[in-house]
Amino acid sequence: MSHLTKMTGMEYVLSDVMEPHLFVIRKQRRESPEKSNAMLAYYILDGSIYQAPQLCSVFASRISRAMHHISKAFTTACSKLEKIGHVETEPDTAASESKTQKEAIDLKELKRVDHILMSLQRKLQPAPPPPPFPEGYVPSEQEKASDDLLASEALPPQVDPIIDQGPAKRPRFQ
Repeated sequence: MSHLTKMTGMEYVLSDVMEPHLFVIRKQRRESPEKSNAMLAYYILDGSIYQAPQLCSVFASRISRAMHHISKAFTTACSKLEKIGHVETEPDTAASESKTQKEAIDLKELKRVDHILMSLQRKLQPAPPPPPFPEGYVPSEQEKASDDLLASEALPPQVDPIIDQGPAKRPRFQ
């Protein structure tokens, strides 16, 4: 065993055991007798071998799922607000209402929600930096494109949409 710890390179270590059902094997790179870097983890569950996901993949998946549900909740809330805001007394008047007027109302609400979210973002602490990628990781073209897109976006100017709404917007009739 002492000769194995003196060697350098890739090694597999049995890290956790819960006999007879679960065994966890860790793949690591040994650089010296004292220093080793964990690279991947595998687990054997009831005779089947699985590669454990990396922590950044788990977080990305859960954040994506949470964002989907938040987006769905905002869509549902928006549709309910539209139903409350529009009381239809006659079906003919609802059909004749112009779409530009509806869009103007939606733009005001959009600005208001954006202002609320930006004020919350200023109050909260910044997010911690993402964990570093493992050694030898090469990002795909899609990840590079999304990183470039995020870096090129600029924040909108900080204007209170409730106080400074600019000139009144009137619907255009053609």
